[in-house]
Amino acid sequence: MKSFYAPGKILLCGEYAVTIGVEALAVPVSLGQWMHVWEFDSPGGQPRILWEAKDVAGVTWLNESFSLPLEAMGTEERDERKTIHQLLALAPASTWKQGKSYRIETQLEFDRSSGLGSSSTMVSNFARFAHLDAQRVQQQLFGGSGYDVAIADVGKGLVFWKDEEENHWGPWSISADLTQNWKVVFLGEKQNSRTSLAQVNERLQDIQTDEFMFHQLQQVAGAVKMAQQVSMVEAGLEMWQALLSMGLGLSTPYQHFGLQPVKGGLCKWLGAWGGDMLLVNETFAASQAEWLKKYQTTPWNQLVKQ
Repeated sequence: MKSFYAPGKILLCGEYAVTIGVEALAVPVSLGQWMHVWEFDSPGGQPRILWEAKDVAGVTWLNESFSLPLEAMGTEERDERKTIHQLLALAPASTWKQGKSYRIETQLEFDRSSGLGSSSTMVSNFARFAHLDAQRVQQQLFGGSGYDVAIADVGKGLVFWKDEEENHWGPWSISADLTQNWKVVFLGEKQNSRTSLAQVNERLQDIQTDEFMFHQLQQVAGAVKMAQQVSMVEAGLEMWQALLSMGLGLSTPYQHFGLQPVKGGLCKWLGAWGGDMLLVNETFAASQAEWLKKYQTTPWNQLVKQ
């Protein structure tokens, strides 16, 4: 048996605009996804690949079987099966030994609706197994910026940016002293980041050609990256969110949930807006304690891999 592991991720700053060249700041979390691969003699002489995906509770949510060599997919097949087939088809023929079958089992350590990276961790694990470039696999399957796969591969905090079609990243971290009063709120509503990105793509292109707006976003992201005080980090995140909301015409969490901003408070989308996660600080959490009771909250420093 061969085993592979990749950590999940949180995008702190840079959502959407990372696809047009603005720096993004991302961190790995202490939860991830395993992938185990078994090779065995083919029963009945017909080589197959058996793919079983399990959720955080160990319950199988996907169980598919594919013959080797891979056959073409029908248009009526489910999206999940098509995705796995596309992934398997990217592996070189030499990945699969003559006369052998394979069992691939994935196991999540976080909820599938959390937005922590079930797809990116799967891509990272499979790419390492099949000796593929994870960034290229991500682009062929899902598109997007690729920051999430970079986190899954590196397992450390990073600053990520795109230069035309090239992806770049370098080390970055945020002190646990700055984030000790932060909480991550899981909304339980999985937001498809690819669909969300497609909906604002036209406005993103406008921002890319708007020198003033693009510069403002770069400046704010840079200020968050370099901040050494809690007040500066949190003010920068709120400013980022306000600028992006104005540029893309999307609702901030205050507008989306009908919440009132609080002096010294922080309430920011994490990931695609409208679902997945929120980042809040203690000041905001105290003012909205009753509202937050319906959601699962986890301290940032407990969730994020330091």
